[in-house]
Amino acid sequence: MKPLITAALFLCATAAQADLSGRVVSVADGDTITVLDGGNRQIKIRLHQIDAPEKKQDFGQASKQSLSDLVYGKEVRIEVADTDKYGRTVGKVWIGGTDANLEQVKRGIDLAQFRQTPS
Repeated sequence: MKPLITAALFLCATAAQADLSGRVVSVADGDTITVLDGGNRQIKIRLHQIDAPEKKQDFGQASKQSLSDLVYGKEVRIEVADTDKYGRTVGKVWIGGTDANLEQVKRGIDLAQFRQTPS
């Protein structure tokens, strides 16, 4: 009986980490989006392994606009990694073959160059 329970728990954990897909219907900030899936459920997604400035911090609006330009209204696939303490799904967002998480970081590096003061 014990192996059967262990197998059932493993299958539940694996299913919880399955990929998601849908259309991006909202961009909250530079690292959080909302996706409408095939079942018309809205799922908040936090981009995995990045941290963008909050909306009221320096470059916060630029970061949000960058992510919006990248994903808003588009079909995406999410490689689910985790769920955060706020209940958001955490994952890597793909638009076709483009890693949106990585692209957002690259865009942030470009923005940061403007902040540097001349020597």
